[in-house]
Amino acid sequence: MTECETELRFKISGRVEGLSDRAAVTIRVLNLGDHETNNRALIEKRKQLSNALLWANHINPDDGLEDDEILNILISDLSQPQQDHMEPFTPVVINILRSRLQA
Repeated sequence: MTECETELRFKISGRVEGLSDRAAVTIRVLNLGDHETNNRALIEKRKQLSNALLWANHINPDDGLEDDEILNILISDLSQPQQDHMEPFTPVVINILRSRLQA
């Protein structure tokens, strides 16, 4: 669903935020981890897999998210499926990077 890309904001911490009332309800109902106390295991897994994908692309998640040009290049690269598939959590990382660009 395209709404997943426009109504959910993923954070480098692994948490997810709803940008609409509908998204906030969905996050709570599905227990997707809007707070550290809600589904801590999913939040940590999302954080680890997102960080691993960033590291695989030579980006330090702790301090490598400041250069807009690099973020745009990385978004473009990650948006292109390799051998007809994307790495797990690629859409989450793209969402994180786009959010950083808008900040």
